[in-house]
Amino acid sequence: MATLERIRNRAGVLVSVVIGLALFAFILGDFITSGGVFFNRSQMEIAEIAGSSISYEEYQARVSENENLQKLFSQQSSLNEQQMLQIREQVWQDLLRANILQPEYKRLGLVIHEDELFDMVQGRNIHPFISQQFGDPQTGEVNKAFLTNFLQNLDRDPSAKAYWLFIENEIQKDRLFNKYLTLVRKGLGVTSLQAKRAVNDRTSKVNFDYAVASYQSISDSLVTVTNSDIKAYYKSHQNDYKQTASRDIEYVVFPILPSESDVNDAEAWIQKALPDFIAASDPAQYVTLNSDSKFDSKYYKASELPENVRAWAFSKPVGSLLEVYRDGDSFKASRLVDVKMMPDSVKARHILIGLRSQSAEEREKAKAKADSIMNVLKRGGSWEQLAAKHSDDPGSKDKGGDLGWFPSGMMVPEFDEASFSSNKGEIKVVETQFGFHVLQVVDRGKEEKKVQIATLERKIVPSSYTTSQVYNKAAAFAGNNRDYDKFATAADQNKYTRRVANNLLQNDRSIAGLEQPRELIRWAFRAKKGDVSDVMQFGENYVVAALTTVREEGIAPLKQVAADVKVRVIREKKAELLMDKVKKAMSGKTDIYAVAQAIGANVEKAENVSFSSLTLPYAGIEPAVIGVASVSSEGKLAGPIKGNNGVFVLTVTSSVKEEGDANAEKYRIANMYQSRSYYEVFEALKNNAGVVDKRYNFY
Repeated sequence: MATLERIRNRAGVLVSVVIGLALFAFILGDFITSGGVFFNRSQMEIAEIAGSSISYEEYQARVSENENLQKLFSQQSSLNEQQMLQIREQVWQDLLRANILQPEYKRLGLVIHEDELFDMVQGRNIHPFISQQFGDPQTGEVNKAFLTNFLQNLDRDPSAKAYWLFIENEIQKDRLFNKYLTLVRKGLGVTSLQAKRAVNDRTSKVNFDYAVASYQSISDSLVTVTNSDIKAYYKSHQNDYKQTASRDIEYVVFPILPSESDVNDAEAWIQKALPDFIAASDPAQYVTLNSDSKFDSKYYKASELPENVRAWAFSKPVGSLLEVYRDGDSFKASRLVDVKMMPDSVKARHILIGLRSQSAEEREKAKAKADSIMNVLKRGGSWEQLAAKHSDDPGSKDKGGDLGWFPSGMMVPEFDEASFSSNKGEIKVVETQFGFHVLQVVDRGKEEKKVQIATLERKIVPSSYTTSQVYNKAAAFAGNNRDYDKFATAADQNKYTRRVANNLLQNDRSIAGLEQPRELIRWAFRAKKGDVSDVMQFGENYVVAALTTVREEGIAPLKQVAADVKVRVIREKKAELLMDKVKKAMSGKTDIYAVAQAIGANVEKAENVSFSSLTLPYAGIEPAVIGVASVSSEGKLAGPIKGNNGVFVLTVTSSVKEEGDANAEKYRIANMYQSRSYYEVFEALKNNAGVVDKRYNFY
């Protein structure tokens, strides 16, 4: 079990998260939060991947397995929502990998043989994760004895065996993935011709003059657009209007805030407690047991305290009382515990003897080792040598344990108190949550007066009655306004702010200003346009929402995008008019200035523009114009050219050819292909697999 304890200390987070997320970080999205619903049998499918149906039971079983492993190796009894989110996401990535990549592995004959697995664990090609878990921190090499002992005792420790099987599975998946990726990358190549063209596109530059007849030069009112025009454009540009499923909502927030009665109750409580606080022989302990905030043992200098507290603390004797005062959302009373001269900062060094477990035996061993090192140091031992050999603090062990200068309150309380109470040169052993520290204060900063204060606090919070009153208000609003029109009218009449959240996606889990609003997003995808929600609570707010817009995946309906289509049609019609205008202006002319005058435009200059450029000075993004300029002859008019912002005419004035290295370009393109290879291949496979993600129905 001790061996497993050692591994736990190195594992950090779940292995699958460490390995899997490293491999798939670039395809991760911002996904689901916790929740659950009951469905009939036909509704229990959480996804479809490559024709395979993934049930909620299968998915949740994997989540539970990973959750248990995470608890085991983090020694946590429960996991927070962020940890569960990571686990669910990793399970999803594992399912994608299994159902999309495994068939590819099988088709290509990619397998992991027993001798290959042995090689990754105990051979010449140790897997990085094995090195991490079983490596000697001093040398970085795998501790063969430690590893062998662990493997030999697997049958005696079911937890260790489960963990090892998990490791084996993960490193095999990792090796298969790397084999596949290697095959993909070996199939990529860059020809010399491709490299030369890329170099030429970047190094062949032109200088040219241009004039533009801007679309803005024609008023929209002068352009006639019919319904037929809009329908025709929409039909011929379907791909421009592809959309993912999304929703828009409006919502009203009913904040749960303390009432005047809650304020009075908080003040009454602390006034009632005041005599006992005054009488307490140990005000620090009284605060810890009775206050809404624990005793703060830090010593404060004058500049660190609020004005009212500072004036009292630095003018009164120890034991003095600062009677009830309000500080933000709290009522407080303070007693002066101690006053002393202390340095503003200290310079210290330490040797940390970390704890591998919290057992009494482990603590005794660590304490004995720390005491032994302290005695050696007191007899003149070398801090540099002892820290390098024994310290478990990687940040300071190679610097003789040097921590540099630090102010009060920067370290954990036990270490901080020992540092600032020690004399210069004094060596002592201090226990903290990290283990046992052999500590020496090397130097002390300028001494100044500091105070320690015990503060009894009662926070002003909404009572259950206040909370119920706010809920009743929200419930009445929701119950009386069951469609959007009534919702909007009532909100405006009551002067409630209608907040907006647009383009919500199925797996989104955040809305600005709301705490964990996943249930609201799920509601938006279950509701119909115009529906009003029941009251929902998110943190200290009740919320009532209305669904205002529904966008389904696919091609956006014309009604939804008609305004955008009309803008585009107007631009197209303006382009036709201006193309004709510029063409007529160019007729019989060879001088761009004459053409510019005819169309009422200025002549602008563009310098050192390459084919790979996108932007023109004073014009914006104009790739079509740049493309024409790159192939035009010097001194000749070119145009008319339909651009993004108008219709252009140009004359190339000169060409510039810079030096380029085709071999270097070939190397650059190859590296780009290598870095993008997995993402693009996996995305292609995923698209072909027809992944249908239904997790939003469950989480």
